[in-house]
Amino acid sequence: MPVVKASLHLFGGDTVVVHCSNKSHIHLMSDNSSAGKPQADILSVEDKQSAYLTVPYSGKWKVLIDSHSKSLEHSISYVPA
Repeated sequence: MPVVKASLHLFGGDTVVVHCSNKSHIHLMSDNSSAGKPQADILSVEDKQSAYLTVPYSGKWKVLIDSHSKSLEHSISYVPA
C-alpha cells in the first residue's frame, strides 16, 4: 500500500490540488510541531482520485496520500490565493 508524503509552506486561502491515478485517501494536515503543538487541523477526502483543499491559514502543511493500489501515479500542486 503506497503512502506519499509532502510538506509545503502555504498561505491562507491557497488551494492544494492533488490528482491520483487510483482512488486514495488524501489528507492535508497542519504542521504545528515547530510550535510544540500536536497536529490539530486535518482536511481529508476519502476514496477520490482528485482533491481541492483550501488552506485556512498560513503555515507549514503536510500532504499525505494513502492508496490501496500497488502502483500510484500522483501530482501535488497548489494555486495561490
